[in-house]
Amino acid sequence: MSRIATTFFLFSFFLFSSAQAQHTVIMKDGSQKNGEVKSISGPTLTFFTNGRPLDMLVSDVRTIHFYDENKAAAASATNLRKTFKEGFKEYEYEMEARKMIKFPKIGLGTKDEGVVVVDVTIDKYGNVMSADPGAPGTKTTDDKYLFVKAKAACQQAKFDNDPTAPLSTTGKIYVTFP
Repeated sequence: MSRIATTFFLFSFFLFSSAQAQHTVIMKDGSQKNGEVKSISGPTLTFFTNGRPLDMLVSDVRTIHFYDENKAAAASATNLRKTFKEGFKEYEYEMEARKMIKFPKIGLGTKDEGVVVVDVTIDKYGNVMSADPGAPGTKTTDDKYLFVKAKAACQQAKFDNDPTAPLSTTGKIYVTFP
């Protein structure tokens, strides 16, 4: 009888672990947890991580990604950069599954030149929540001044409204100074 119970336990464990959905829960403090969301009941979210249940308050959760982060990273390795030309200005950005509808206004008035890469976080309504200049790929003649101008410009950008999008989406805007 114990041999059958052991076999059943191992089979059910294998079945559970192979059929398990992959979710990533991002907490408001910035930490991430990988596992499976089992239920949301009232203010409590039940989450299985490493085979153990973990109850957490929904109010402590920033967003939940309902996909495998590793597969998404491999898919995002393809070039997601979009380019839009308006007159003599060219705008470039990377924002997964989103389209920029209002482009940043880049004021001239500087002799400095280069490209400032700005890490941008938007909400599901397309509003820029944060803009952090100086991401990898930045090449400028005067970092401090152009960083301020690039940040101000990117905070004016607007992306399309997507009610089904995560609460926040991150991407990049490439600000080119002539």
